Amino acid sequence: MPPIDQRYYYEDRDRHGNLRRYFRKRIPTTGRFRKVRLREELGTAAFHEEFAAAMAGRPYQRPDTAQRPPAPPRVVERSLRWLIQKYYRECLEFRGYDVETQKNRRRILDALCREPVQEGAELEVGDLPCDIPKAKIQVLINRKALTSINSANHRLKALRKLSEWAVKTEPKLMVANLAKEVELLDVPKTGGHHTWRIEEILQFKQRHPVGSKAYLALALFMMTGQRLSDVARMGRPHIRKAEHMSPLLRQVHPGRWLDFRQRKNRTRSPVDLVIPILPQLEAVLTASPLGELTFLETEHKRPFTTKGLGNWFEKRCIEAGVPGRAHGLRKAGATIAAENGATPHQLKAIFGWKTLQQAELYTEKVRQQLLAGGAMGLITFTGKI
Repeated sequence: MPPIDQRYYYEDRDRHGNLRRYFRKRIPTTGRFRKVRLREELGTAAFHEEFAAAMAGRPYQRPDTAQRPPAPPRVVERSLRWLIQKYYRECLEFRGYDVETQKNRRRILDALCREPVQEGAELEVGDLPCDIPKAKIQVLINRKALTSINSANHRLKALRKLSEWAVKTEPKLMVANLAKEVELLDVPKTGGHHTWRIEEILQFKQRHPVGSKAYLALALFMMTGQRLSDVARMGRPHIRKAEHMSPLLRQVHPGRWLDFRQRKNRTRSPVDLVIPILPQLEAVLTASPLGELTFLETEHKRPFTTKGLGNWFEKRCIEAGVPGRAHGLRKAGATIAAENGATPHQLKAIFGWKTLQQAELYTEKVRQQLLAGGAMGLITFTGKI
């Protein structure tokens, strides 16, 4: 390790006798000195780095200290960033959203503010005036659509809500809701999440047998027909014993029931469901390790978050070598119910859909299969092929 330049090294003691070390160098053309306190231990590599930083006139960052986060951008009044922060603080509708919805909305709008106006520019979108013209809004939506059409539509919906609030304030913060005049982009019809097939369920069961936490998760997804966010929170508090149900419901199903409010839209348009616990699911619950509060718990004995459960179940699917994921089991349950003769209204009651349109997707598919199965024999003709 090379020695330091002793010309610029200086020591003294304070009034308590403590030794202090400094870098000290005369400032050219002046009679003053630049003096930097050296706090690393003498002779160490860190001390030499600190001395070199002082010699170069740059700040020294200690290895064991975290780098300070960058300062937040300066907020200019009546800029888009200024309007969005005001929206977070003052919009009653936004403050009424649940925590997850607020978090998602913040993520979308904050990312928009940090986006450069154009590639390579230092000016950010958040620095633009809040009255963004319609043509510029269209540019921002199209730019996002290059990576994801769904994300582009989420951005547009967030801007619509922001503008809707801004034009209703007194005094008005925006003249008109121009984002409302921009049309949502058409999303290609891909069929969505892969619907599990029976052979894939059996393959998953072979890798994760009854009694495992993974198979318990699969059974809850498929035999309750609920979303990831609902299954993550489903547990003992939602169970209703048969004797607590009405006589009519006990005739329909003599066992236990689940009583819960769906997580999606729970504050704006809540859906309360009471569904029976099927005998097959009861058998899985009996054979599986259950959490204290929720049926499914992490390895630290805590309830899963929605994203955490989805990521954990995805790994179990990869282990089993199946292409499906959690939402595909909800679709599999709806498909099986429709194939067994469930009507659209029955599907709507099980899965908590607000309209019959979603349920009819499954019943129409089954109707097509039945019609095709009965009609394929009509493709006949005389003679040999």
